[in-house]
Amino acid sequence: MIAAVSLILSALSASTLVLAAPRPISQPAFEKKSALPTHWYHKRDHPVHELFRRGPGDDPLPAVGSPEWAANFAGVGQTPENNIPQKWLDALAAAEHAGLIPNFAPALTTDGGLTTSSYPPGTNAGQEPICSSMYQCRHQDDVWDAPANMIGLSVDDGPVSYPTASPRLYDFLKANNQKVTHFMIGANILGNPQMFLRAYEELDDDIAVHTWTHRHMSTLTNRQLVADLGWTLQIIHDSTGGRVPQYWRPPFGDADNRVRAVAMHVFGMTTVIWNQDSQDWTMAAPGGTTLPAIQAAFTRWLNGPRNPGLIVLQHEITADDVTAFINMYPLIAAASEAGRAQGLEPWRVVSVSQLFDGSADGTQGSSEHEGWYQNSWNNTAAVDDVDIIDGGYAASISDASLTASATPTSRAANGTAPGGPTGTTIPTQSVSINSATVGKKGVWATVALGLVGVFALVL
Repeated sequence: MIAAVSLILSALSASTLVLAAPRPISQPAFEKKSALPTHWYHKRDHPVHELFRRGPGDDPLPAVGSPEWAANFAGVGQTPENNIPQKWLDALAAAEHAGLIPNFAPALTTDGGLTTSSYPPGTNAGQEPICSSMYQCRHQDDVWDAPANMIGLSVDDGPVSYPTASPRLYDFLKANNQKVTHFMIGANILGNPQMFLRAYEELDDDIAVHTWTHRHMSTLTNRQLVADLGWTLQIIHDSTGGRVPQYWRPPFGDADNRVRAVAMHVFGMTTVIWNQDSQDWTMAAPGGTTLPAIQAAFTRWLNGPRNPGLIVLQHEITADDVTAFINMYPLIAAASEAGRAQGLEPWRVVSVSQLFDGSADGTQGSSEHEGWYQNSWNNTAAVDDVDIIDGGYAASISDASLTASATPTSRAANGTAPGGPTGTTIPTQSVSINSATVGKKGVWATVALGLVGVFALVL
């Protein structure tokens, strides 16, 4: 199985442009926040935890990577919607009954959502009621920007075992004591459990959701959304001692009001997008960007306006992805030094989850801030064990309280990302997205086809 993933990724990075990777920076000029009392999951008194509990107290959970651990996901495969726990469906039904899930049809697709997503002719996806983040419609509850003078680092699509991808990135992060948020694919966790443990245990990094199948979420039904998100949450829960992430990033940045509502009101998760795209995902495709072009883009961003701060789309699935990240890192220090000469604060570099946990003002852990998990403070603190109303998140709360929770405080910083502010209006047209030219990863169809073989090996 791991060999199959390696072969896929080897093909994707066959045309690697070799550049010397910079050495670890022992005394960076920018301010790092890497060992903070933060959390990236919901506390256990959050009722979403009941959706993933496998037994009283979740103790013990099978060892990560063991046959018993893998057996819990044997029926998921490449179509997780074929096996949905009833309590997840009950939570969805309660949210729908409460009127929290917009009632419009999924987007259209020609390939099962692997690379394409489109809305019917005459649909304006860039405004309400659709408000697609692919069209730069900024919903108030999504995260797009970092606070001023801050950089939220994240990588998507891991973990993988290809030697010059995730393993090399993790070596670099450890050498530089730098935290990132890993938006992980559930199927990749299943296929690469030891690399998952490196990120979670060795690096002590925060883990977030990037779905199980990496499809365009707007093309999926509500049930399919629940399955794709739920099984990814479940494998992270089962691999972290029962922790439940509260952040997720949609593949291709494809979330509309229906998608984000399922993520929030069934599973309690906040949608995270980005305000700059490194385009690293195009390097494996003909005519894609190059490592020097990515480095030039980072130089512009880092030496440009500091408000809002930066959340940049980056990946960890090919050698070039990781080289782009490594090449970017010393540019932060250089830009911070240049800024000092102009009286500017140095960049503060944290994971995406740490942007909103109080790292900015030194009050991390206080109740007014968001954390990493829904049910524990960090990777080493005890998972809270309190009584939870049975029946799942949405099903355990009254319609009135669910309705009140539909408008949580926005965590996005002020500022406008490329493409326009909240509710950007796009002329009415037939909206069609082909991710090979516009969306997040033109090479994903190749990866997805390879994953079919991986699933076959698993099953």
